[in-house]
Amino acid sequence: MACAPLYHWRTEIKQEREPVGTCYLNDGITVVEYAPCRSNAKTDAQEQGFCQGGFSIDFTEDNRVLLGGPGSFYWQGQLISDQVDEIVKKYKPEKYSITYENQLATRPASLSYDDSYLGYSVTVGDFSGDNIEDFVSGVPRAAKTLGMVSIYDGKTMTSLYNFTGEQMAAYFGYSVATSDINGDGLVDLFIGAPLFMDRGSDGKLQELGQVSVYLQHSTNGPQHLIKLTGFEIFARFSSCIGPLGDIDGDGFNDLAIAAPYGGVNKKGLVYIYNGRPNGMSIVPSQILEGQWASQHMPSSFGYSLKGATDVDENGYPDLLVGAFGADKAILYRARPVITVTSLLEVNPTILNPESKTCSLPSGSKVSCFYVKFCLKAVGKGRVPQDLPFRVDVMLDKHKQKGAIRRALFLHTRLSSHSKNMTIQNGSGMRCEELQAFLRDDSEFRDKLTPITIFMEFQMDYKSTADSSGLLPILNQFTPTNITKQAHILLDCGEDNICKPSLKLSVESEQKKIFIGDDSPLTLIVNAQNQGEGAYEAELVVQMPPETDFIGVIRNNETFSRLSCAFKTENKTHLVVCDLGNPMKAGTQIKAALLFSVHQLTEMDNSVKFDLQIQSSNQYENSSTVQSIEIALAVLAAVEVRGVSTPNEVFLPIANWEQKMNPETEEDIGPLVQHIFELRNNGPSGFSKAILNLQWPYRYNNDTLLYIVKYEIDGPMNCTSDVEINPLNVKISASQSNEKNESRVPDNRQRNRRDLTAMNGHLQTLGCGQADCLKIECHVGRLDKGKSAILYVRSRLWTLTFLKNGNQNHSYSLKSSASFSVLEFPYKNIHIPDIQNSTVVTTNILWVNQAASLPVPVWVIILAVLSGLLLLSLMVFIMYKLGFFKRVRPPQEEAEREQLQPQENGEGITDT
Repeated sequence: MACAPLYHWRTEIKQEREPVGTCYLNDGITVVEYAPCRSNAKTDAQEQGFCQGGFSIDFTEDNRVLLGGPGSFYWQGQLISDQVDEIVKKYKPEKYSITYENQLATRPASLSYDDSYLGYSVTVGDFSGDNIEDFVSGVPRAAKTLGMVSIYDGKTMTSLYNFTGEQMAAYFGYSVATSDINGDGLVDLFIGAPLFMDRGSDGKLQELGQVSVYLQHSTNGPQHLIKLTGFEIFARFSSCIGPLGDIDGDGFNDLAIAAPYGGVNKKGLVYIYNGRPNGMSIVPSQILEGQWASQHMPSSFGYSLKGATDVDENGYPDLLVGAFGADKAILYRARPVITVTSLLEVNPTILNPESKTCSLPSGSKVSCFYVKFCLKAVGKGRVPQDLPFRVDVMLDKHKQKGAIRRALFLHTRLSSHSKNMTIQNGSGMRCEELQAFLRDDSEFRDKLTPITIFMEFQMDYKSTADSSGLLPILNQFTPTNITKQAHILLDCGEDNICKPSLKLSVESEQKKIFIGDDSPLTLIVNAQNQGEGAYEAELVVQMPPETDFIGVIRNNETFSRLSCAFKTENKTHLVVCDLGNPMKAGTQIKAALLFSVHQLTEMDNSVKFDLQIQSSNQYENSSTVQSIEIALAVLAAVEVRGVSTPNEVFLPIANWEQKMNPETEEDIGPLVQHIFELRNNGPSGFSKAILNLQWPYRYNNDTLLYIVKYEIDGPMNCTSDVEINPLNVKISASQSNEKNESRVPDNRQRNRRDLTAMNGHLQTLGCGQADCLKIECHVGRLDKGKSAILYVRSRLWTLTFLKNGNQNHSYSLKSSASFSVLEFPYKNIHIPDIQNSTVVTTNILWVNQAASLPVPVWVIILAVLSGLLLLSLMVFIMYKLGFFKRVRPPQEEAEREQLQPQENGEGITDT
């Protein structure tokens, strides 16, 4: 039947053209017109003038047609059903209005039902249990636009069920379909709402479309159990729902749901859903994509669907998809389904490494076992008799790529085998058996994990196509692989299950770890197995991030020489040590592991190690976790040292000119420099300390040591309580950049041999006797081996010591430096009290210089004459010894002839 719902009709009484709609029915013999809304009397909107009959149609199994006219009765809508035989029998071309005796039709309702669109979509199915199909219609604008689907009795057109939508304007009932989706013999109901909106991941509403599935029960009718929501925005998912029949041969009907504006460039999509005993899958098994684009409008691929008909007669129903925007209808043929039964056997399943009954080509004896694999194939429909398959069998499948496979096939000595097999359709199992062997146990470690034998098969589709090129397909619910397991016989009793009893203890030689100490931390572990064998037993040490693994102690017979390796798993640092494979019953292992501790943070107060014995056994495969925590402590050997350069100054100074207003530092007096070094000998570093310097600069209002400047080297910042260099004397350019002056200039030094101290007593001038200025220095972080240095550059105020009262007196000038450590960079550790001091002394010595006597002239003359006499005597002696004779070359021929070989020390030999 083909319909034109917008077909217009005009009567002689009323001139307006009204869309009553019409259809044309082909019963296989003749074509007749069917227009049940066309009438001379009912020609306005109040009746059937806007019926649009044929907007939707369907047929029942007892040969009735169901027609929807959503425009009747002010668009309340109407359902009309007539018998096909009566339509054909009563048809007369000259009659425009025909009355059918067995017609069933809905009647007008109250005004509240206006604009509901009953008949917008229709389908049929038995929902009353009388084996007569009932009428189902979508009413998408009913119930205040929530939408409704109504079911009417197929015998009386009385209402049976009404289902109301949950969302306004979703167009619930836009499409309807019926099919027994779960195989229980009762037809189920599917309702589409293509404008349904759901919230996306961002919480915003999106138009996705939805299908509501109502599964029918024998007692209480259809129940809403399943919802299928669309996948793309504005794709209009559920615009059409098409029952497919059983396209995969699994005994359950399948369903097609269209999204005509989905996919790339909105070319349209059709989703295939498979039936299940519990209803249907909620994930599509296949998606058909539209391949046609239109220049003026979307192709609307999937706007109409028709399935459950075997067009090519291959035993499977096919699907016809309409794409009116592209002016096309596309036929999808269902592929024949082949169900394969596979079998895999291993004999024996317990492999005894000691039972070596097979021989390799090299003559080595090995332990053997048999692997048997079989296939059986059954296909319905047009399926070839011979079905080609490729079978792959792999031994020890679960071993990672590159790992040693513990079993190999005997004939190839490989772990995999491939075979091309041809299976007769519908015949019995076809099998093949191969012999495999177990490697020697010295070649692999894993003796506990089962050996997995894996079989996989695939069909050669190209050689099984029918005459039209249609390929069969394997049943998607039949697995294409199968696995079996074989176990290695272990010394673990009759059950072949090893149950070890693993014990572990740990201790450390160090009770504390001093931060910064480079000495390694030693952990002594004792591992025991008091049960059955533990396979692939390992000692696993979880290290704190502040430590590094150094190794094991190997030069001590008390400890075992374990083989250990460092690993990282999920950012966790581990040390893994091999304890044996197996770690036999009664085994006791004692070992010492070395670690270095570094990269401590200020919040650390201890380091913790977690140790455990682990094995690959199925039961009791590990020991309890043993933890050892070692406290952190601070130890810093900090000292302050000082030196005076020079340590002695001698007065008076020769040729010294006194200046009451000095302009340069040399005008003041000799250079005196005190150097103070604050050094951290570790091992721990500190973050803050204070260094205080007491400097004797005035005595009885007279200046002693005038500080020109001070300099620092290292993380230190200093301030003084008295202005430095208040006279702004000019600092010597040659000395301004010198920090480590070890001596004063030569013209200010005296040789001790030429000096005689006038007074052996030294008067001490320190901070207890003289006025001292204070220099306070704040020291930053000093790690092990680092230091901070303070250079104090001063000049001896000579005028003070040349006063009459101070002459011929010696003094000892003393500066002192003290320090105290204030902070360590560790918040949760006890901080010790560390402080000390030192004194630097410069002695000012008053001496008398020995008088210089003039040398007499006669002594000078006598010394010159004595020197000349000695020189003449030496020349005479050298002359007598021939020192001044020189050998010259001969000038004449005769002189040359006198030169004989003998004279030159050369001999002549006669022959």
